[in-house]
Amino acid sequence: MQVFRMTLSDGARKFHTAIQAPDAAAAETKAADYFDTSKWQILSVRRAGVVAAQPGPQSAAA
Repeated sequence: MQVFRMTLSDGARKFHTAIQAPDAAAAETKAADYFDTSKWQILSVRRAGVVAAQPGPQSAAA
C-alpha cells in the first residue's frame, strides 16, 4: 500500500491530506468519496511513500 499526499481547494482555501491506496487513481477515488467534490477540487496527487506491511504473528521455534 502506498501513501499519497493530496492538495484540495475550494477556491479560497487549500488543504493537504494523506490517503493510503494501491495507486494514484484509487487515491483520487477515495478522496472523491470522502470529500464533497462539488465543493473541493483535487489540485494535485503525489506519492509520498510506502506503508510497511504489518508483520504477522510469529511462532517461536524450539
